[in-house]
Amino acid sequence: MTESFREHPSEEALERFLLNASPEDELEGLEMHVLACGQCVDHLEALEVQIAATRMVLRRLEFQRLSERSVENTRSWTRWFTIPRLSFAATGFAAAAGAILFSIPRDVNLAAYRGSETTIVSEGMPLHLHLNAAGLNSGAAVALELADKRGSVIWKGTSVVRHDTVDVTLPRITESGSHYLRLYAAPSDATDGVLVHEFALNAQWRF
Repeated sequence: MTESFREHPSEEALERFLLNASPEDELEGLEMHVLACGQCVDHLEALEVQIAATRMVLRRLEFQRLSERSVENTRSWTRWFTIPRLSFAATGFAAAAGAILFSIPRDVNLAAYRGSETTIVSEGMPLHLHLNAAGLNSGAAVALELADKRGSVIWKGTSVVRHDTVDVTLPRITESGSHYLRLYAAPSDATDGVLVHEFALNAQWRF
């Protein structure tokens, strides 16, 4: 049902008209009244100015709110990126990276025996060695020991010959200088282990 406005429509009705929010049963009567009423036209123009001003104020308030939030976020990031925080983060990262780096065994191939060549290895890192075991039977068990330059044994272990090679992982060598890795044929019930090869190592600090 179309509403007919014999009297001036209310301000709320005019506001709805300006905002394109008038219900269908009101819209046609409003349009007919406004077309014939200069007073309501003036009122509509005044309302339009008020609505535009209100929208402008709301936009400014929203812009101000967003600006304040942006400043606060920037301050938050700035507080995080201070020297103490960066130092702490960098220290933690360096410590973690160092722990990983120094826990990875370094692969070293030892082909020559003592007297013919000295192999330089990394001090402070575990070593995964591949020893030349030519002449030993594949599958044979062997014993190994690591001695420092004074001749003191600092590590002992065992391994097995595989395709003329003995693989063994040494713990970290914590002292620079000469070391000797000795390879023994595994002892039988009646005999002690027999020294088969001795490899010369020179431990140096390096990455």
